[in-house]
This record gives sequence, C-alpha cells and structure tokens, in this order.
Amino acid sequence: MKKFDDSAQLLLIAGFAVGVGIVVLTVMLNNVIYASNMASESSIDTSRYDMANVIQITTEAYEDAYQAALINGSHSNVDNATFKQYIEDFIKQASESYGITGLTFSCQTDELSEAYFTHSGLADGEDDWTLVTNINITEAFSMSIPEVSRLGNGSNRVMIRAANVSGDMLWSMELYNSNGTINITVSDNSSTIGNYQSTTGEVNITGDQIDGGGVPTLHFSDRTAGQEYSINIINGSQAVGTYSISGNLSTGQPFTQARYWMADPTITMSSSEIMINRTIPISLPGGVQ
Repeated sequence: MKKFDDSAQLLLIAGFAVGVGIVVLTVMLNNVIYASNMASESSIDTSRYDMANVIQITTEAYEDAYQAALINGSHSNVDNATFKQYIEDFIKQASESYGITGLTFSCQTDELSEAYFTHSGLADGEDDWTLVTNINITEAFSMSIPEVSRLGNGSNRVMIRAANVSGDMLWSMELYNSNGTINITVSDNSSTIGNYQSTTGEVNITGDQIDGGGVPTLHFSDRTAGQEYSINIINGSQAVGTYSISGNLSTGQPFTQARYWMADPTITMSSSEIMINRTIPISLPGGVQ
C-alpha cells in the first residue's frame, strides 16, 4: 500500500512539474511574440499611408470644389470665389481632423490654370502618353486649343493617334501653328485623309466638326470600327487646351475622361518626427470613371 502511495505522489509531482513547464513556456512564447510585433510595428513607416490618404482626399476635394463652382454647368465658366472658399473650408476641416492625431496638415491653395496636353497636364509633364487604352468604341471625342500662339510649329507638331493592340496606326491627327492658323492633317495607316485649318482650335473628332462647322468626315469612327485600340498623344507639351472623351472599353465597361483645367496644390504633413511636402497635379473635372 505504501508503495502505491509513493507512485501516486510521484505522478502528482510529475504532473505538477509538467503544468508549471507549460505555463513558463507559454509566458516566454508570448513575450517573444509581443517583442517581435513591437519591433515590426516600430519599423513600419506609417507616414506613407498618411500621405497617400491625404493625396486622395485632397484630390477629391478639388474635384468637388470644381463641380460646385461651375456656372450653369459650363466648364468654361467657373466661379473662382466659390472654388476658393470650398478649398479653404476643406483645409480648415482637414487640419482639425489630423490635429487630433498629432499631425499637422497644411495645403498651399492653387488657382485654376490652363492644362497642357501632357500626361500630368503640366508644361514639364510626360510628352508622349496613352490617353485611354483597350477601347472598343469611342462615342464622343472633342478637343480645343484656344491659344494658337502656344501651339508648336510645323517641326513641333502635336499628334492624336489611334493604334490597335499590335501598335499599328489606325488613324491620326496632327496639329501645328502656321502664322496664327492651326493646320490640321488627318491620316490613316496608308494615306492622308485631308488637310484642314482652324482659327478657334475647336475640333469635334467624332462629330466631324472644326470650329463648330461641319467638314468632310474625319473618318475616325470608321477607321477604328471593329478594332480594340488605344488613343495616344504625342508631343503634348507643345499645346495648351482641353479634351473630353467617352465610350466603351473592350470589357464592355463605359468610360468618361475629360480635362478642362489644372490645379497644382502643395500639401504638407508634419509631426514631431517627420515632415513631408508633396505637390500634386490635379486634372479637372477628373479622371477615368
């Protein structure tokens, strides 16, 4: 009987030792995990995410301000006072919101300016770029170059080019300034379709109109029919103007893209540890939808 009691006591002691060992191991493992997480979190630069969020909300604020400032829905008539007041209200609210988190937010407001035909819309933006890709059909496409004096000459032509998925040109339109008149040359992949002139710089490509009047068809729609294509702008820094385009992508999804004005605000985010400045070009009314 005594031998049986000794065995039971040994089993009890062994069980207790195993239990204590598990507890100690669990505590040590938790400490290791906690220390690892703290080290990982401390190495994450959250400022990049803060800045990304600020860029997004600032862009949306400028787009909303632009829509609120349109007079009778006309993109050529913008109430600058309304636009400025909207942006000032946004800056005040954003500053208060970020101040609670310990961050200082400021935004150097920027007046609306004319847009170049570059990728960013700025004079020093990318010259050669793709306006829209994977297009199935273009329902409406128009552009305007109101300042002929700021259009390149014959050796610095601006080109609007439609190309298929293989890169082969389907249609193109070249524009250049010739003594105050805009010369327009329209071509397909094999020949010149026509040569035209414009004084106001307004071209409705899908509507076959120049300066508001009808012209012999520009053949954009029939040259791109049945194709999947992209529209590219070449030498865009050589012209200041606007564009609007809409249609359907090859996926069946509709798209709309337009640029009538530019804003170029500088935003600043700072804390006790870091300060970031970022200037962001914003095309108005907005991008692809």
